[in-house]
Amino acid sequence: MYKTCMLLALSPLLASAQTNAYDLGRIVVEGAPVSKYRVDAVSASTYFGAPPEELPVSVDVITEDFIREQNPADLHDLLFFQPGVSGGGKSMMDRTSGQYTIRGKAGSTPTFDGTLPLTGAMGMFLDPNALERVEVAKGPVGSVQGGQTSTLGPYGAGGAVNLVPKQPRPGEAFTDVGLRTSAGRDAQKIRLTVDANDAVSDSFAARVPASVDFAKPFWLPSGHDWRQSVFIAPSMLWEVSDELRIGLNTMIQHADMPGYQGVPSYRGKPLAPYGWDGFVAGDNDLRDTYTGVSAQGFVEWDATDVWQLRAGAGYAGSDMEYEHLGASSYADQSGVPQIRKLDLNVSEQRSDIYNLHGRATARFDVFGASHVALVQADATRMKTRSRNANAFLDSADDYRPLPKGDFRDTDLDRRGVLAQEYAEIGVFRLLAGVRYDAHESNLGNTGDGASPRAGVSIVPADWLTFFGNVSRTEAPNFGYMKNDDEELTSSWHADQWEAGVRLSPVETFWVTLAYYQIRQADTPGFDDATGFYVTEGESENRGVELSLAGNLARNWSAYLGYAFNDRVERSGEKAFDSQPPHSLTLQTLYRLSGGRLQDVAFGLGYRFRDGYDGTMRGEYVGPDYAFDAAHVFDVSMDVPLSKFGGSADWTVQFAVKNVFDETYFASNRHYYQCFPGDPRMFEIALRGRF
Repeated sequence: MYKTCMLLALSPLLASAQTNAYDLGRIVVEGAPVSKYRVDAVSASTYFGAPPEELPVSVDVITEDFIREQNPADLHDLLFFQPGVSGGGKSMMDRTSGQYTIRGKAGSTPTFDGTLPLTGAMGMFLDPNALERVEVAKGPVGSVQGGQTSTLGPYGAGGAVNLVPKQPRPGEAFTDVGLRTSAGRDAQKIRLTVDANDAVSDSFAARVPASVDFAKPFWLPSGHDWRQSVFIAPSMLWEVSDELRIGLNTMIQHADMPGYQGVPSYRGKPLAPYGWDGFVAGDNDLRDTYTGVSAQGFVEWDATDVWQLRAGAGYAGSDMEYEHLGASSYADQSGVPQIRKLDLNVSEQRSDIYNLHGRATARFDVFGASHVALVQADATRMKTRSRNANAFLDSADDYRPLPKGDFRDTDLDRRGVLAQEYAEIGVFRLLAGVRYDAHESNLGNTGDGASPRAGVSIVPADWLTFFGNVSRTEAPNFGYMKNDDEELTSSWHADQWEAGVRLSPVETFWVTLAYYQIRQADTPGFDDATGFYVTEGESENRGVELSLAGNLARNWSAYLGYAFNDRVERSGEKAFDSQPPHSLTLQTLYRLSGGRLQDVAFGLGYRFRDGYDGTMRGEYVGPDYAFDAAHVFDVSMDVPLSKFGGSADWTVQFAVKNVFDETYFASNRHYYQCFPGDPRMFEIALRGRF
């Protein structure tokens, strides 16, 4: 069945290639694609817009059309569509909640525009309707955004997640509206989205995306309150003159959700007495409440024909409270294990992040070569105030509210300076830069890191690019004690080399193939002899990534991404996969151009995640605690209302998500708190523009 569906997905690609004209070895495609899965410029890895097919670095993009079609509830669900990106269980109890694993390296924190990091709760629950696109920069990018300051681990070595908010569009006035309802086995979802843009004057534009959604997850017993979320993100752009622009992006979201900590697993399935729809909390109505706020302002001035100056300030804050009841560990039993205790956790956390940055960008030509030189200075402060409590219960009937402990405060600071140069010299594209960061920990200790990189692309034709890069990221090992009185302040480092090729068989369609190796060293490791930490940790990952994105014909758009990641074991280490070694995502939409179904679009989606091993604090547990591979298929049909005499600006969509009702674990915290994916869901949506 899987092979048949893949052939059906690829067959229109072959058909379209046979019916188009050729120009310089590539098919010439005219008109706008039915959906856009490729962008013309990215900025995640450079801080200026550049064609992704020419850069000597890898940047994958999740476009606005892809986000709309997938209809994810939050940022966590959205990023799990991206091959090679994963994370912990979908709850705030994970050590890296709201952070993501890229190229096998954990803990990358999403940022707005590459400058303002998100709090952990925002990185988990942010409404995707806020976003114009998501750029995932692959590999250590401390040379641009800096090494992450953290007291929890040597995180962020695999790449960066850059969130680009929806921006006001001068000269345009529109209001996009979408209403979507879904239903499946014991599950319902209702979501209303609005995106209004208005050119108030020739120089001033405003935009307001907003969303409201209600959802009953399939695992939630009757009688419990549904998930509720309200979100709005007003933004403005004032073009004071041709040379001066002032902008402001804001966001506020509140969500009230059932507290859920998954189900225990055994041999790839829920451990009895729980099923895929098991609810460990029983009749207890435990809740997650989240409020997130952000604001980013900037002033941008074209000082001369060469220099552009930019200054910006940002704030991201969240309040998060939760009560979760889940299974406790049980892998030390022989035979089929039994749940002996339930783990009750309560938490209250306030997080605030502040950022200031100043940037100067020069664009100039010298001796026939085009240059973009950039310098930036920035400062980021992260403050967290939290209190927690936990208890072990014999059963859910023993639940009683726990008194929370004392508050604990954590303050982290980072100040950095970046210098970067990008040059186009004939067929060569050269990128080089270095960043220096000074960090200060919660205990008042200091550390620093220097993160350089260099890369080159060779573009012998406008349809072919060869590229390669080397990079290093450094950040201090805060949060790990080297004796009774001192924490580690030395820096870990991650080194990557990467090489690849990009090919455009069709003018608006690109294929990228890349191979990489990342070695991270001098990370904290526990010394059994002393009971403290030493910087002798080391890990290595290598892999292959493939992406195909764009439109092969005016009425045919496609995206396919594949990632393979291999953890290289050192001598004597147990070989295991803590993340899916293989992952693949396919999304394609084809609009019929003739016949009685003219202008009707048919879509097919496919997601594959390979099986992997459950772990406990990163350590292998055993063969009985592995997770099975998952194959999830989606289909859709978009019908313009003009087929029924209505407006051509409005479309009704019919979709089936998880067509074959695959049962699988979408994410997990350790091996014993595992979060099942949604069952088969039937959707109907109405969207249009005023």
